[in-house]
Amino acid sequence: MGLRTSKLFAALAASAALMLVGAAGAQAKVVSVTGSTTFTPSTAASQFLSTHGVSVAPTGKATRENGSFVFPIAAGFGNTRTYNGLLAHKGGLKFSKGSRSAVVRNFVAVRVRGAGAVLLAQIPALRGGCGHLRQGLKAFGLEKARKHPKATRRLVRAVRSYCSGGKVIVLARLTNLQKQTDYNGALLSADLKLSGQAARLLNRLAGQHAVSAGAPLGTAESRVLLD
Repeated sequence: MGLRTSKLFAALAASAALMLVGAAGAQAKVVSVTGSTTFTPSTAASQFLSTHGVSVAPTGKATRENGSFVFPIAAGFGNTRTYNGLLAHKGGLKFSKGSRSAVVRNFVAVRVRGAGAVLLAQIPALRGGCGHLRQGLKAFGLEKARKHPKATRRLVRAVRSYCSGGKVIVLARLTNLQKQTDYNGALLSADLKLSGQAARLLNRLAGQHAVSAGAPLGTAESRVLLD
């Protein structure tokens, strides 16, 4: 994955664990969330896929609506002041070209202060990508398990379950993050920049080097409701 990505995984794991057990202090009230996220591909992404004969279709619980894709939020938690946290989604996308195809699913948006924001995804039927995430959680668990045993066990189980579902990759970097709050939730938005791992996946599917890391993937809007 590269040293930079590895360090980011570890930082995100430890920071997310801190938030989950409420160890960030009185100002970091942790709440659970539901809702949905709408992803709209950029013009550049749509042109790339069309030019290279790659089609995209929703899978699982995901749906297509007016050129965008909608993913239900399966679970999440976050800080009500900063909205740092995790949003886990149902469904995925299937990219196809001729007899070749690739599925990315179960997207997890992770935003942590000081570590940045990324969108993780699973590639089913493959393995890997979770080593540094597990190391970060293990280091956190050894330090905090005595103080927060139930929360630590729950987090470790959740990560194990996620990692067992397929190879975990960074699908995109999230930039230009914005939020608008209302009485029962928030509207979160971000621009998505293609990661190096996702670029390699698409290039293999296209059969040639046609896209690079950092390409504009699209925009995402998450309508987050507080439980």
